[in-house]
Amino acid sequence: MRRLNLSVFSLMTAGLMAIAVVSPASAADVSNTGLAETNVSVGPETSGVPCGECVPGAGGNTIGLPWPLFAIAQGTTMTISTWFEATSYSGPCTAGIILKQGNVVIDSATYPFPGGCNAGYLYGVFFTVPAPATTGLTTVIGTVTGGTSKSGADTLINIQ
Repeated sequence: MRRLNLSVFSLMTAGLMAIAVVSPASAADVSNTGLAETNVSVGPETSGVPCGECVPGAGGNTIGLPWPLFAIAQGTTMTISTWFEATSYSGPCTAGIILKQGNVVIDSATYPFPGGCNAGYLYGVFFTVPAPATTGLTTVIGTVTGGTSKSGADTLINIQ
C-alpha cells in the first residue's frame, strides 16, 4: 500500500477528469464536513504504477494509474486506487476499501494516515489485493473517515 499527497489546486482539473472519464464511481459525502471521497478505480497490478509525477510530457502534476477494468479474472491481483480531498478538514483520517458481493463483505482494508490529513490537499491510497474467488458483480467502495466526517465512492467490477 502506498500513499500520495498533492496540492488540490494543481490537481483539480485532473481529478475532475478522472472522476468523469476513468471511473463510473458515485460519491457521497455523508457529513459534508470537509472530507470528500472523489474516485475509486480497479486495475490490474502493474509494475511502476500507481505513481505521482510520472507521466512524461504531460506538464503540471500528474498521476499514473493502471488502466481501469470493469471485468477481472478471479485469482488475479488487482490494484484499487482510492482518492479523496480534504477540503476544509484537518486532523486524523483513515482511508479504506470495502469489497462486497450482494450484501456480503468479502474483503476490506484501511490505512490510517500517520500525520493525519490537512485541508487543501488531495490524497491517494493504493491497495493491492487478490481478486475475489467468487465470480459475479462486486461493489468496490473507497472510503475516508476523520472526526465526524465520512465519505465514500463506489464502482462495480465483474469477477470472471
